Amino acid sequence: MKTPFMVALAVSSLPCVALAQSQHHNEINEVIISASPLQEDSAGIKQSVSVLSGENLRNKAAATIGESLKDELGVTNQGFGPGVGKPVIRGQSDNRVRVLQDGLGTMDASTVSGDHAVTTEALLAERIEILRGPATLRYGSGAVGGVVNVIDNRIPDQVPEKLKGAVEYRHNTASDQDSTVFKLDGGAGSWAWHLDGIYRESNDLKVQGYAQEPEPGEEPESTRGYIENTDTRADAFSAGLSWIGDEGFIGLSFSQINNEYGIPPGSHGHHEEDDHDDDHDHDHDHEEEGELIRIDMKQTRIDLKGEWANILPGIELGRFRLGYNDYEHIELESGEKGTKFFNEAFEFRGELVHREIAGWKGAFGTQLEDRRFGAIGDEAFVPKSDIRQGGLFWVGETTHNQFSHELGARFDRQTVDPDNGSKISHNIYSLSAGSLWQVTDEQSLSLSLSRAERAPVVEELLSNGPHFASQSFDVGDRDLDEETSHNIELGYRYQGPVDLKLSIFYNKIDDFIFKKNTGEENEEEELDIYQFQQQDATFRGAEASLVVPFKDNWQVEIFGDYVRAKLDKGGDVPRIPPLRYGIALDYQAYNWHTGFRLTDVKKQNHAGEFEEDTDGYTRLDAHFNYHVDTAAGDWLFFAKANNLLDEEIRNSTSFLREFAPEAHLSLELGVRYSF
Repeated sequence: MKTPFMVALAVSSLPCVALAQSQHHNEINEVIISASPLQEDSAGIKQSVSVLSGENLRNKAAATIGESLKDELGVTNQGFGPGVGKPVIRGQSDNRVRVLQDGLGTMDASTVSGDHAVTTEALLAERIEILRGPATLRYGSGAVGGVVNVIDNRIPDQVPEKLKGAVEYRHNTASDQDSTVFKLDGGAGSWAWHLDGIYRESNDLKVQGYAQEPEPGEEPESTRGYIENTDTRADAFSAGLSWIGDEGFIGLSFSQINNEYGIPPGSHGHHEEDDHDDDHDHDHDHEEEGELIRIDMKQTRIDLKGEWANILPGIELGRFRLGYNDYEHIELESGEKGTKFFNEAFEFRGELVHREIAGWKGAFGTQLEDRRFGAIGDEAFVPKSDIRQGGLFWVGETTHNQFSHELGARFDRQTVDPDNGSKISHNIYSLSAGSLWQVTDEQSLSLSLSRAERAPVVEELLSNGPHFASQSFDVGDRDLDEETSHNIELGYRYQGPVDLKLSIFYNKIDDFIFKKNTGEENEEEELDIYQFQQQDATFRGAEASLVVPFKDNWQVEIFGDYVRAKLDKGGDVPRIPPLRYGIALDYQAYNWHTGFRLTDVKKQNHAGEFEEDTDGYTRLDAHFNYHVDTAAGDWLFFAKANNLLDEEIRNSTSFLREFAPEAHLSLELGVRYSF
């Protein structure tokens, strides 16, 4: 019944097409400016770049970056309970998707294990960019699957004309989550400064039915109506100061984040049945038969950023970014301190934009990273190691009549030097090319090709031990080779009375590294053994979006994406999102903005060896915004209704899909004041 309803709604809207342009068009230039080192001179051929900004970002921003981006084309969320959410782009995640904080890595431990959170806040972002395809070459080996760049204003690049700020509060009934955010920007003369902060606290997540569905005929072994040990508490603060001249700027920022969150109980902790309703008091007063695990994380970070025009002959612009990071988190086991993960890191990125040479404009760049990473304690499955990475790259663009072309080349070298073994080194070579044909003023065709290599990371090489938070006994392989990804993507774009985007991609990955469930158990720890292995794999898929504006400020969007990932020797790549499609309806007039989004997600019956299939579901969400402009400032009142059909949702991309479903029907209310 649900699928015919979506089709009927889409068909009924098409006769209402008018010549109005959709609001989405205004966002494309903003993405290209930031995604390309050439800024406003970019040829604009990066068709696989999208952005969240403004009111669209405010509507989608959530407690985790994965949750914030889960409705974007080709992007899903890899959750590990409500405290963790990481983006999955076209079926790839972790060490193939790089999450950046204004162009530099987050320098946390989020790629090491599914239970480790990303240290960036969507609620503090000015905009979030999502890059796919050749544009990712600029960001190195760990970005072969995609890039998520969270851009804020913690280092200002211009002096505001007057004091600006914003305060926001929101409450989510799914977990009684309260979030408070503030931003403040000011300056005088050649100086500009920025302050921001966030505080968030929540109780256990409320769900539909049992957290873990009981087997037929067996007694339930999990809580009902909520997921135990999923309460969270986080706070973050940053301050920045910049000196801004006629030709550029230089600035410094300091930031700190604290985050404590619980890991949903899996096979490591079973409990007596406790039928709490949605109004339970979360006191955890039931009998425990296992340990509850929590993560207590802290990160302190210092960033330096500069940009200056005409610094050398033939160089139009030079820019650099330097970051220092002190990260650690402790895994608490029933309140007792357990394993400690740490990451002390430096990262540098520099770029020189050169003037046109033989018709090509381009940028040379270098990226350097030096970090001390490891784990201490009973679960120190990753040894303490010194990790160094260095990269050199060039990207260039040219335009001839209706055709634009892009080329890129990059070389990286990585060394991993563990305390308990010999050094491991890898050399990485990557190339990319793309072309855009502007067929008419409204239509364009794009073709991109890339050959990108990825070096295995420390956890893939050297893991050896139990990790109770993820319920796995991880085993690495120091003899792993580099991955080599050959990707081709074809895109079509029509921007006229309607906005149509289509893309088809095919990605052949030689020596694909994946964490395989071996089906065996470590008898001492009673944990499933996961082995990092290599095998050739193929990812292929498609994405499509049709935005139709029509009379009286209405707009309808029809969308869908699909990815299929197979191992060439047989079997499926685990934790891949299934086919999904849907329709979104928006209305905007005067001070009002409201909309609905209906998404149909199919069953994932290609889960991978020893992995469980996940059922499909249909999700209906809605939002409502109301603006009030006053002389003192602007007010935004907003409401979001999530999972209105109250479906039981278990995502195929999650390691804990059997133990931690998504939230049931919930409401988020908030208010934002800006001046």
